[in-house]
Amino acid sequence: MSQENKAMSAVFLTVLFGFAGFSLPYPVFGPMFLKPELGFLDPSVPEQYRTILLGVAMALYPIGQFIGAPWLGRMSDKIGRKPVLLASLLGAASGYIVVAVGVATANLPMVLIGRFVSGLCEGNMAIAQSIASDISTPENKVRNFGLLTVAINVGWIIGPLMGGFFSDPTIHPSFNVSWPFFFAAGMYGFNLLVVAVVLRIPEYARRRGGTPDDGPQTSRTIWQTLTDPGLLPAFVVSFFSYCAIFLFFCFFGVYLVQNHDVTSSFLGMCSAIISIPLIIAGLTVERAQRPIGLRGVAVLGHLFLGIGLLTFILPDGLVWIFVPMCIAAFGIAWCEVTTSLFISNGTGAHEQGQALGIYRSVHVLAETVAVLLGGVLAGMNSNAPFIVGCIAAFICVAGILAWVKTRSVTPTAETVAVS
Repeated sequence: MSQENKAMSAVFLTVLFGFAGFSLPYPVFGPMFLKPELGFLDPSVPEQYRTILLGVAMALYPIGQFIGAPWLGRMSDKIGRKPVLLASLLGAASGYIVVAVGVATANLPMVLIGRFVSGLCEGNMAIAQSIASDISTPENKVRNFGLLTVAINVGWIIGPLMGGFFSDPTIHPSFNVSWPFFFAAGMYGFNLLVVAVVLRIPEYARRRGGTPDDGPQTSRTIWQTLTDPGLLPAFVVSFFSYCAIFLFFCFFGVYLVQNHDVTSSFLGMCSAIISIPLIIAGLTVERAQRPIGLRGVAVLGHLFLGIGLLTFILPDGLVWIFVPMCIAAFGIAWCEVTTSLFISNGTGAHEQGQALGIYRSVHVLAETVAVLLGGVLAGMNSNAPFIVGCIAAFICVAGILAWVKTRSVTPTAETVAVS
């Protein structure tokens, strides 16, 4: 196996485990916080406070990511990708150990601290994408970023499965709600060993990707990178794109429960089914961009997402509900790949980590806005989150088309190569 393939394997594993760890608590935290009989919170704690504490515990992880991603990316630009990635994986593993011990001992402050620390260190997605950018050529960069999207979506699927499996004492008497977090800590420990042993960034990528021996580079602040006229439109498009994505992901289950009274097993089947187009789209994005360019794929992806969101609310029964779900899921994968490539291709090699870290923070911010806004909208009308999501997706289409006109005057060599 070549150095490049070994590096991509380590990066793929990092992204897969990162998103599995992110989604792992979903089936665990709800019962743990809301059911007094499980004993995590004192039985005297009223339900309204239980839901608030649940929201805080869930929110601390993405808040940590929002803060940590730009800084971890910036540090990787300055002192190298591998040492910062190793340190972040060690921090994430430590955070999960703290959460696991907190759950096992019914210690709420430990759980909250561990969640924040693990989220802070899990901003390393920016480093993983930066490594993929460093080792890629214009010919294989789209494929490599497509593989990362596959890792993201597989992680989203296996995380809740692991959480539900290891917390269920009916599967094994020793399993309980602390087991998933101990398992996650071990998972990150294994990831750390793989990165330490397998990840060898080729010399040409070191020269391209910002390391201490590269010589002085012009260092911009995070704010300067965010407001760069060449990058700001991409960040704005990414924000609306992820708003649409999370309005779909977070509320299709709510809609089905509200309108069709489905069971949790049916929702699990839905998640399994939409994983198929998510993975297929991630594997086909490279072939799709050859005839129509990266921006053409981005436009199609957001059109698929918007159409899927809009048509999802049309069927009266459940028979046809999977068609719009699969259309939206296919579009989501293309949206994820293309928006990340817009940022990477518009950024100098020595600044990949910082720019992709900001991109990850935009992702987290959009998720937060989508969840809060979608909750309000779903309370008013179950169709509303999908209509607003459709509008957000079509705003992205308009933004991408407008951006092509402004950027086409002076395209960069790298942009031409992937467009």
